[in-house]
Amino acid sequence: MRENKFFKGTHGTCSSNAKSIITNGFKYSNIGLRGGGIYFWGYILDDLEVYAKTLAIAWWRFAKKKGDYANAVSSSCSVIFADFKVDNQDILDFEDQQIKEQFIVYSQKVYQRIKVINPDETISTIYDMFISDVEKSMGKTFKIIHVKVQAPKTYKKVLPMDLTGQPSCYVVKNLDCIEITRFEEFYDEQ
Repeated sequence: MRENKFFKGTHGTCSSNAKSIITNGFKYSNIGLRGGGIYFWGYILDDLEVYAKTLAIAWWRFAKKKGDYANAVSSSCSVIFADFKVDNQDILDFEDQQIKEQFIVYSQKVYQRIKVINPDETISTIYDMFISDVEKSMGKTFKIIHVKVQAPKTYKKVLPMDLTGQPSCYVVKNLDCIEITRFEEFYDEQ
């Protein structure tokens, strides 16, 4: 039985990747801005679906500009919509003040010891180490990590960031909780 909330998300990618995901499922990524996993723009209220979709399109636009889809058969935009089969206790929420502060203290202790060439990998590794330590201390495994992340540079803000704050992102650690509900293709996005 779910507690109160129904967690949902959008994932922006190219159409070739989206079709592969629909057919074969997501592939776990070991490196990410906030640790390994599959990243979704998170929301709970249906009224925010368009907001999350817009963020997914902005992410696709950002990734395409970086050249991430240069070898794709179809590099046009697709947004995958998903529900997550989780309860509140399945989510480690980095917006919780205590978790946030514990993470800062942890990061201060381990940052200089992490010997990774790429700074993004260093940050990803610290998140994964912290999550692993929290899971060990609590005797449980989290399915989703909730974090706030900067909107892609290509995102066109509707409201000032001071009103909305940074967007919610779900980093899905357990791929079995992802239930793809649909995907949409956008051929005219630049």
